[in-house]
Amino acid sequence: MIVCDVSGHGVGSALMANRIYSEALHALERTSQPANLLQRLHAFVHDRIAQDSFFFTMSTARFHQSGRRMTFAAAGQPPAMLVSNGVVRLLDSQSGILGCLSEVAPVKSVDEIELAPGDRLVLYTDGLVEVFNSLGDMLGVEGLERSVLQSEGRPIGELRQAIVDAVVAWRGGPLADDVSLVIVEVF
Repeated sequence: MIVCDVSGHGVGSALMANRIYSEALHALERTSQPANLLQRLHAFVHDRIAQDSFFFTMSTARFHQSGRRMTFAAAGQPPAMLVSNGVVRLLDSQSGILGCLSEVAPVKSVDEIELAPGDRLVLYTDGLVEVFNSLGDMLGVEGLERSVLQSEGRPIGELRQAIVDAVVAWRGGPLADDVSLVIVEVF
């Protein structure tokens, strides 16, 4: 599973996102390890597409065949949330943004995580946490975490909508940035 966010907005950024998607599919033919995937995509964008100030962030999760183990790696993304028995474990990025600077190349470290039935993994882009209310306060990861926990007992489809509704309510209107939100439940 992959969640990616590219810098910028509009047609140019959409085309870059599509190119990264295509390269990700190609890279997955050679490696299924999340850290290796991040390294390959970073090198591809840095070496072949290098544009001033263009960057991207990415979270990757590989579920092993049993569905009870996950390998996780991320670069520049807000922390993923693993919800288990009413407790949220934040899964932080292991490196910074990808694509534009060679010195922030992704490290090879990953999180190996044992999963249990009912666990939920929440991956999202910064458009859900870099949201400001009328007082100028940012929702942040902590605010999103509260929203996830308040709705965690709901079916997965309702959980997704409850999270988005809570963020919209915090902002007091529609979201200003693009948003990706993926929730996976372990059976």
